[in-house]
Amino acid sequence: MAEKKWYNVFVSVDDEQKRSSETAVSQREPSGLTSVSPARFEVSEPQLEQPVARIGEEFPSFEAIYQAFGIKDATSAFTVYRAEELLKSVHLKNASPEIRRSALMVALEALRISPEDVIQDAVKRDKALTQFEKIEERRLRELEQKKSEENKRLQEEMERIFNEIREKMEDNNNLIKETRDKFQTWQQEKEKEEQRLSGVLQYFVSQEVPEQAHGTKRRRSSSSEN
Repeated sequence: MAEKKWYNVFVSVDDEQKRSSETAVSQREPSGLTSVSPARFEVSEPQLEQPVARIGEEFPSFEAIYQAFGIKDATSAFTVYRAEELLKSVHLKNASPEIRRSALMVALEALRISPEDVIQDAVKRDKALTQFEKIEERRLRELEQKKSEENKRLQEEMERIFNEIREKMEDNNNLIKETRDKFQTWQQEKEKEEQRLSGVLQYFVSQEVPEQAHGTKRRRSSSSEN
């Protein structure tokens, strides 16, 4: 896990300095609390104890992640969130950071809670989030690899189908051209055949037929006059 600056920003109280100008909260500053060294907070990496509760494909809430890593908010426990609530109290709304720090130390001393416990709670939660982040990164890489391979197969299948369709279209076009060429060749042969038939039939048609028909009409006219 990358080093986080906030790990080094721990609560510290100087037991030798008393600020008479501060409010009553700061005047109650406990004398037994000293600065806390970050080196004292070596928290082991939390292990996933149960599947993280999800709703569909949505990312889980932080609370669901904490619970999956065995970090539970007991009602009696003074967690980092309870410390946050205290620091955001209306009584400290306009107070300076020093007054808020002093008020927090007073509350912890009154509850017999070590600042280390609160810091460890925060560090433990942060480590759980980092562990979950690693799990999701691995899950994402696996998904990317799986879907990339699937896309490759789909691309190959698409190209195969495209080639088959293109070949089928080319076959259709070739068949149309071949059929058209054959039909046009047949039309040419048909024209030759018609000329051949006409060449023979012309000998069966008398060239005098029109004159004989005219003579017959003239004889019928003479008979009607008599």
